[in-house]
Amino acid sequence: MILSQFETLKNYIPESSWPILLKWFEQRPFKLKIAKKRTTKFGDFRASLKNETPAISVNSNLNQYAFLITLTHEFAHLLVWHNHKNNVKAHGIEWKTEFSKLMSILLSKNIFPGQLKVVLEQHMINPAASSARDPLLIAELKKYDAPSDLKMLSEIPEGAKFSLNGKRVFIKGKKQRTRYMCTEIGSKKAYLINGVAEIIELTQSQATRF
Repeated sequence: MILSQFETLKNYIPESSWPILLKWFEQRPFKLKIAKKRTTKFGDFRASLKNETPAISVNSNLNQYAFLITLTHEFAHLLVWHNHKNNVKAHGIEWKTEFSKLMSILLSKNIFPGQLKVVLEQHMINPAASSARDPLLIAELKKYDAPSDLKMLSEIPEGAKFSLNGKRVFIKGKKQRTRYMCTEIGSKKAYLINGVAEIIELTQSQATRF
């Protein structure tokens, strides 16, 4: 990883986590991309192809604690890939083991504030494929977000109308694993939308226009 990537990263994470991450990343290099906000995921890991360096991306709009957790989540994928390539499940026992090891190091330091640390410790007993599947963790992390009118799709009731990206309008349908079957009002087409998608819930008066 080039120096400029390290320097940019400092703007997105808790300062006290930096020495730990630096030690990890020097041992397992990768390309880091700080991505624009994505409605369907917080980050991802891409394995190397034809001897290219593996890549990790994390959304730039995450607060410092959510960013650090996501980055650690994806780095655990990198470690599993180095040890097993694609011969194990993406979020199987190998990934859970690596993620738990990494997070235990962070949790042993004074990085996460009081209640968030408590919720994280509970989450790490059996970490899910996405932190979005843990409503307690998501609710605690949201306390550190900048003020916003945006909500996550998972936070609004079934049948509610909402706007995605400030343009298209949908009705929220039933949950299907981590996504919801939603109907776009204009086209009547159905779309599976991730529960972590940031949306604007429409008020009753706004909803009557559609």
